[in-house]
Amino acid sequence: MTTVLHNSTTPSVSVTAASGNDQPQLVATIVPDEQRISFWPQHFGLIPQWVALEPRVFGWMDRLCEDYCGGIWNLYTLNNGGAFMAPEPDDDDDETWVLFNAMNGNR
Repeated sequence: MTTVLHNSTTPSVSVTAASGNDQPQLVATIVPDEQRISFWPQHFGLIPQWVALEPRVFGWMDRLCEDYCGGIWNLYTLNNGGAFMAPEPDDDDDETWVLFNAMNGNR
C-alpha cells in the first residue's frame, strides 16, 4: 500500500511505503519558477541535446493522450536526486487523462 500526502502550504508530495517496509520516504518537491531555468541542465545536462527534451515530452503527451491540448507543466525534484515533470492539475475539475499506446496494443 502506498500513501500520498499533499501539503498545500509546502509544495511537496510525500509517498511512503506500507508499514513494515524499511525503504526511505520519497518526497517530490515542486521547482519554484525562479529555479526552472537551471532545472534541465542540472538534472539532464549530460544527455546530448537535453534542450530538446521538454518539447519532446509535450509531443509524446499529445500523441498518447487524446484529451491533452497543452498547458502548464510543473517540474519536480526528488529527495533521492531524481527529477520529473508533470502537467499542472486543474483545481476546478476532476478531469482525468487516459493515456494510450497503440504500439503496446492497449487501445
